[in-house]
Amino acid sequence: MTWELNTDAFLATLSELVALGPNLQNAPDVGLIPVERLAVEVVEARLRPHEASGFLRLQRIADDPERPNLVVTVRGLGSGSLGFVGAHFDVVPADRQAEGWLTDPFTCVVEPDGTLRGRGVTDCLGHVALLTELLVALAERGQSPERSLTVVFISNEEETSIPGIGLEAVADAGALEPLRDGPLYWVDSADVGPTLGTGGIATWTLEVTGVGGHSGMPHNCVNALELAAKVSELLADWFRTAYPPHPSEAVWGYESPSSLKPTLLECDNRKITKIPGTARIEGDLRLTPFYDLDEAIAGAASFVAALDVRLQSEAQLAGFSRTRTASGQAGSVRFIAGARRTPGIACHLDSPGLAQLKSAIVAVSGPDALRPFSMTGSLPLVRALQERGFDVQITGFGESRSYHAPNEKGQLSDFRAGYAMLGALIDWTSIPTNRGVG
Repeated sequence: MTWELNTDAFLATLSELVALGPNLQNAPDVGLIPVERLAVEVVEARLRPHEASGFLRLQRIADDPERPNLVVTVRGLGSGSLGFVGAHFDVVPADRQAEGWLTDPFTCVVEPDGTLRGRGVTDCLGHVALLTELLVALAERGQSPERSLTVVFISNEEETSIPGIGLEAVADAGALEPLRDGPLYWVDSADVGPTLGTGGIATWTLEVTGVGGHSGMPHNCVNALELAAKVSELLADWFRTAYPPHPSEAVWGYESPSSLKPTLLECDNRKITKIPGTARIEGDLRLTPFYDLDEAIAGAASFVAALDVRLQSEAQLAGFSRTRTASGQAGSVRFIAGARRTPGIACHLDSPGLAQLKSAIVAVSGPDALRPFSMTGSLPLVRALQERGFDVQITGFGESRSYHAPNEKGQLSDFRAGYAMLGALIDWTSIPTNRGVG
């Protein structure tokens, strides 16, 4: 079968999903809890006629009925399995005015050159719409695939601070178990790739206590803002020495090495002539999968703790601004590790699933389109799936530059090519079972 995307149907489904964006934004810390049920209903409306015919099976999985996952199964004619997993219904927040969007973020705009704009086009509603239309086309074709196909749409991907939702619920329900006999393609990346690896992520906080006071009397103060900046700088220097680029990163094609950096700064001061007494810096630690994430965060905590001991015991640390007042009161710093961590993954380079994905990319778009890479962006649960014996491979068809960015966009031509690639994976039956992939 020639897999040619029904562009009108795809754009209609994508437009309907993007329009739901205000109710799909996932940021519980600011009160935005998505209602993924709304997006599930859009997908189900497209697929229900084919469930009624018995060609495919739909299953909602969720403890919270407002936040379900959707598992779609097509029984194959023979042995083996194929999985497309990870396309998610939730999106990161968007604010047209504050972020300077060129268009309404919750309207799918199709430009004359085929550029698609809107929140979720790349991450990840474009993939939801693409897989939906792929299932429709497969059902309309009327011929079961050789291998059983499972498509897993998930909730709660962008922010996992509320546990027990999303892929965790799917795994706990056992719905992924049929995919042990074949490749599991995580369809939530970009730039086609394939994506060979991701980074682990852990968040951290520095709480800095100084001594506030009049800026004209700095001898009576310890400037918490200056102290926070210096400790953050030294922490980053320690990390670069402790976790330099790993030799394996070149093999997997990582675009950047591990990193630790500050990303947020809070200070209690609102007056120019006052030296601040407290400051708080937050940041993240991104680690390639060739290092241990727990060891790295523990090492960072130990480094800061040792530095704080010096602050308390030494009159003045070299290279710092004032760390102790004239009367002997010292500043202090405390490292707090974030509660949730996501490890990175290095996909198996000798996997038959990866070989077939590469073949599909070349068959559809030619050898120049095959550009394997790895990134230190993170994906939830893929490492855990690999450790449980699944042959996880990663691809996606949006633009990585648009991840979580204003004016999120993708190219219609890339989604057309991606549709044909996934269709080729369904048709080809030469992938052997992946049992024993280590």
